[in-house]
Amino acid sequence: MTALFKLSLRRIMKQRLTLLLMILFPLAVLLIPKTDGLKFPVVSYGIFGLVLLFSAFLLSKQIIEDRQFKTIKRIAASPVTHRAYLLGHLGAYFLVIVIQISMFSLLAVFRWGGGSGYYGLAFLALIVFGIVAISFSLFWHTFFKTFATSIAIFSIASNVMALLGGLTYPLMLMPESIKRFAIVLPTYWFAYALEQLTLDETLNYFFALLIMAGFAIIFLTIGSKRRFD
Repeated sequence: MTALFKLSLRRIMKQRLTLLLMILFPLAVLLIPKTDGLKFPVVSYGIFGLVLLFSAFLLSKQIIEDRQFKTIKRIAASPVTHRAYLLGHLGAYFLVIVIQISMFSLLAVFRWGGGSGYYGLAFLALIVFGIVAISFSLFWHTFFKTFATSIAIFSIASNVMALLGGLTYPLMLMPESIKRFAIVLPTYWFAYALEQLTLDETLNYFFALLIMAGFAIIFLTIGSKRRFD
């Protein structure tokens, strides 16, 4: 598994455009001013959640490309197990996502100031949502045979998830009728966790994290079912 982890990291380093976008987009999000009256920049953190979705999706394209170009069949002929293959790749994606989140969170404190625990709790929410984003990308790729088809549909679906889930539109301003539908989306619970932070509702915040963890388990379970085929 360690060898696969290192191999996946080397492959990620070759995705120079992806890595560049993973740096530039968070910097662009940091330019958004904080809404007056809120304890920390909820809108900016929400939009960064959308950035995390795309980052995880682009990083995980290795998995679908291995199937598309039949590389997975050669891997299957080696002593490598499906579990080791997945853990090695997912571990590499998580490491890169954590670095991206850490960079954004550190710069966010310098950008907007933070003498409280809000930024620390927001960092934890980003880590959990980063895991959800990676597991969701694995789940998503199982439905497609080529990366081109996968990204074409994902570009639409992710923006719809972000809008309905409160990443690009404040959850507190969303009609209740839409919220009742949006609770089935993991993006909703990330936005909800951020909203509860601003309201000092710590119990609801951790409840949202628990729901996101449940989504991650479901996505990983279904996404890992597709083996060397």
